[in-house]
Amino acid sequence: MLFGLLPSFVQRRIRPLSSKQQRLHPTSYLDGLRGVASFVVFMGHYTEENIGWYTEPYGMYEDGAPSSPLQLPMLRVLYSARPMVHIFFIISGYVLAYKPLKQIHSQQYSSLAGTLASSVFRRALRLFLPSIITLLIMAIAVYSGLSDDRYAGQFFQFSSQIQHWWYTSWGLLNASWAINDSSYPQPMYNPALWTIPVEFAQSLLLFTALIGLSRCLSHIRLLLLAGIMAFCFYGGHLYSVEFLGGMFIAELTLLHDAAHFTPVSSPTLLPKFIMEEKRENSDCMPTIKSRLVQAFWISNLLCGLFIASWTNNHPDEVWGIAFLNAHTPAPYDGQPVWFCFGAFQIVVACTQVSLLQRIFTTHIAQYLGSISYALYLTHNLCLTSLEPRIGPIIDLTFSKATFWGRHLSWAVGLAIYLPIIIWVADVFWRVIDTPTVKFARWLEGKCIVEKMS
Repeated sequence: MLFGLLPSFVQRRIRPLSSKQQRLHPTSYLDGLRGVASFVVFMGHYTEENIGWYTEPYGMYEDGAPSSPLQLPMLRVLYSARPMVHIFFIISGYVLAYKPLKQIHSQQYSSLAGTLASSVFRRALRLFLPSIITLLIMAIAVYSGLSDDRYAGQFFQFSSQIQHWWYTSWGLLNASWAINDSSYPQPMYNPALWTIPVEFAQSLLLFTALIGLSRCLSHIRLLLLAGIMAFCFYGGHLYSVEFLGGMFIAELTLLHDAAHFTPVSSPTLLPKFIMEEKRENSDCMPTIKSRLVQAFWISNLLCGLFIASWTNNHPDEVWGIAFLNAHTPAPYDGQPVWFCFGAFQIVVACTQVSLLQRIFTTHIAQYLGSISYALYLTHNLCLTSLEPRIGPIIDLTFSKATFWGRHLSWAVGLAIYLPIIIWVADVFWRVIDTPTVKFARWLEGKCIVEKMS
């Protein structure tokens, strides 16, 4: 049991043969990107709660101490949690659509029906079961006084606390039908769970779009999908744009890969413009054109990172951000729509720049990708348990009124919290998250009709 409580990467060092090496697949780099984004969400929540000055624009609202270099554009992405959620949604759309689109391209419509049926059946269990278990753990922690002093002493009986958890879980499920209503309350105990109903509802929309457009020609499907995205965008349904945009990127990626790995002379269902691009790029030697294309995608990445550097407050006083904020398209208000644009630039750049793909397929990025959902669900539990106990000690040791005091306070807190948070996420991933996936697959196997011989 003690060995099982060790982080998985420690277990692999002790018993190298006891665990299988994780194999990379075509979308592994997106798993790595999602893992890094989940880590940034934790960094954002930690920084906002402990060193709130770092969320302000560089050189402004310093409250007696000079600004930190961490507040500079690009660098502040390290703890910019808000744009990461938009990256999550685009990646989800891409990954969920990737296999069905491959089956569509190979005209495996029978397999496509099975894949989408399985995805719809298991999606709710995959998203909500770990979330509800997380809420239960946090409710017990609140009742026992280990976590979240906002609700301390609110319930004097354990049964009342459990009843409150039940109503909170019910509200989380019910929020799936109010995803565009920003007024619905965030889940108690763990406000980060507001994204889970969005993931569920938009996943169902994505599956509907996949089955509805599955018989279309590739270029017709792209055209119709772009029209649906435009309709959603101008209707204010930004999350729908991101999920469907992930599908759009996946379609383009598959067409691009097919154009480069299919012989020109062989029969193909690819659109004409893709085949023309293939003929132009038949010579694999680097050219000025290819370098310009890479420079274009890298510039998109930098632009996306700059948008992701959007400050939480006072955007009208930041160069560049003020211009974007003043030209926010209707019906949106402020940063969310720009985070959407920036997230698209970052994700698309990752699909086109091999260097970025190599970065996100490193062992650390892939490990973060494996525990990304568990890290997202549990980091608030750890922070609300640790900060009230360790935070005052750090504050007494390092004065936050000085430049170096803030940096040391931020770094020391991170050094203490991060190993614990990674350990908790690792255990949760192996004990709750992975078994949930297996349970959903097992339950589906028990419920579906067996094939007739």
